[in-house]
Order: sequence, then C-alpha cells, then structure tokens
Amino acid sequence: MSVVELAETTIVIADKVDLAAIVTQIDPALHFMKDLHVDAAAGLTLLVRRGSTQCVLRLRENTDIFWDEEYFQLELLALRRVAERDLNNVAHLLSYYHSEKYEAILKTFIKGSPCNRLEMQNLLQDRHFIQALDGLYLQLHLAGIAKINFGPRKVVISNNNTLTLVDLRSCVVDTHVGINQFSWEQRQDSHFITRLERQANF
Repeated sequence: MSVVELAETTIVIADKVDLAAIVTQIDPALHFMKDLHVDAAAGLTLLVRRGSTQCVLRLRENTDIFWDEEYFQLELLALRRVAERDLNNVAHLLSYYHSEKYEAILKTFIKGSPCNRLEMQNLLQDRHFIQALDGLYLQLHLAGIAKINFGPRKVVISNNNTLTLVDLRSCVVDTHVGINQFSWEQRQDSHFITRLERQANF
C-alpha cells in the first residue's frame, strides 16, 4: 500500500464535470472508466484502471460534513487492518492519497454481482448464502473488525458463489474504538446473522 501526497488542484468534486480529469490529477497512472455511484450524497466512487487492472477510487473533499469524513476514516482504518492480516474475501487497500483539500482511497475491484442486483428476498433465505456470510463475519471479527452493517451493495457474489465485502465504511477496528464498543458491535453483527438463520429456519 502506498501513501501519496496530492498536489493542489482546482477541480471541484461537486461539479463532477470531468471525472477523467479528476482521476488524472490524483494519479496520472489511473484512467477513469465510470462513476459507480452516480447518486452518492457526498464524494465520488469511481471505477478506474491502472495498467490492465481495474480498481475502485473513493475520493472526498475535506469539508465540514462530519459523517462523510467519519465513514472515510473508518474504511481506511479497516482496510489497513485487512492488509495487516492479509484477509481473503475482502477488498484490499492499494493506495491512499491526501492533501489539505482532498483524500482518496484506491482499492481492489471485485468482479461479480453486487447483492443489490439479485433477488434479495430469496438470497436472505438461502442457507448457503447465510453460512458464507456468517463465515465472512467471523473472519472479520477474529481480525478485530466489526460493525459490518450488511447492505446489498456492500457484498459481491462472484461466479463461483464466493462472497466478498467491498465496502467497509461502517466498520470499526478494535484498537480504534476500544474493547467495550468493539464487543458491543460484534454482538450486533452476531444478532443479525442469528436473525437471518431463524428466518431461514436453520
């Protein structure tokens, strides 16, 4: 994972006029492909290419929007823990860019179908899906990451039915929040999995 100081830029993110220019100013080695979340309330989530490899670039302007900064920093902390533990089935941090005005995260792009593009009602009744989700939660908990806050856009299912967590914006890391809050968030995650199992009549 590399850390890159961003040069000053005159592009205003809110304009979203020339996303290719924004990407090039952040890192000339990156090439814009498409906006992944056109309706995002703040910041940008873009599909980019570095060489022949597709990646996801999350970019935010340093503003007074507290929740935007909070979620960005939570994801950065969680991605760093993922890298430390070299976890599978989770997006990995590739680069972190920052300046006085902007921050950006470059992470791996996972090919597959986001759960929001599938029939969620059937999926949340599927024994194999719930077991795979339980295993993913357990792996993260053992690595000191909790508060997964499952959402259909957060998880991608690959062609071999592997689940991958691609959005860690809500996650907390044990050393950052302390053992009491971490344990509480861990229990909330477990309660969610238990509810799914009961609804699916495990």
